[in-house]
Amino acid sequence: MNDLVEATRKQLREAGRSPKTANSYLSHIRRLTGVFGGESSNLNEDALRKYFEALVDEGKSLSYINQAQSAIRFMYKHVLKKDNPLPGPGLISKKVPLHGIFSREEIKEIFANVHELKYRLALMLIYSSGLRVGEATHLLRDSVDFDNMVLTVTDPEGGNSRQTILARSTADILRYYIETRTDSSPWMFPGRGKTSCVSPRTIQRAFAEAMLAVGIEKRATLGWLRHSFAVHLLEDGTDRKLVQNLLGISTPSMITPYMKLATGRDATRVLSPADRFLGKKN
Repeated sequence: MNDLVEATRKQLREAGRSPKTANSYLSHIRRLTGVFGGESSNLNEDALRKYFEALVDEGKSLSYINQAQSAIRFMYKHVLKKDNPLPGPGLISKKVPLHGIFSREEIKEIFANVHELKYRLALMLIYSSGLRVGEATHLLRDSVDFDNMVLTVTDPEGGNSRQTILARSTADILRYYIETRTDSSPWMFPGRGKTSCVSPRTIQRAFAEAMLAVGIEKRATLGWLRHSFAVHLLEDGTDRKLVQNLLGISTPSMITPYMKLATGRDATRVLSPADRFLGKKN
């Protein structure tokens, strides 16, 4: 079924998708055609349901499965010109658990054990603003709006940008970091070259070293910080639609696993609107 793969490649190019996205989509289409062969262009919901459940059984992550769905949806819509045959939303997210989250105390300890300010700030923003690691590394100096306490986040793959919250506890440190920098790089977290930002691998290394120093023995990934942001907001009474928007998630069903992990939801932790302005210092 090389013809189907090549036709998808052509449509991805015409749609202006980034090389990284195109390569990922084509990888999923190759896998699909390897399983179904000539039937790949005529699949029904039942066949795809079993296909995705097999991916779950293999231990594939939720993000991997969601990207597979996106690739198949793109192929059917733009290449085959057919209706979307995918199962209904929520099927897979109910079956694929998130890998885990940190407690609030663990997060405090992790940050306390990252001694270089640049890397500590990057980790703090991943948690406090719900960023993907690639979004954190691609932040610019002018991504920050201190007046309105928001960050403008740009998809490093060239997708849409969004705004998310800037925590006050992070803003003070971030302001100091920006004001005391002596370089001219436009990146919030510059790498070794003047035109490059820090690599995700470098942030991952700082995270791993902090985990080791704290003595957390969970098989945690850096993504747990972003997961924790979502779960802690939900536990504190934040509306799930707002959490979805802050995370930059387009599929509502992807919030379902976070809801299941938010076992400590407590109405008494909801912030009263009075605390946002009454008695506020001028």
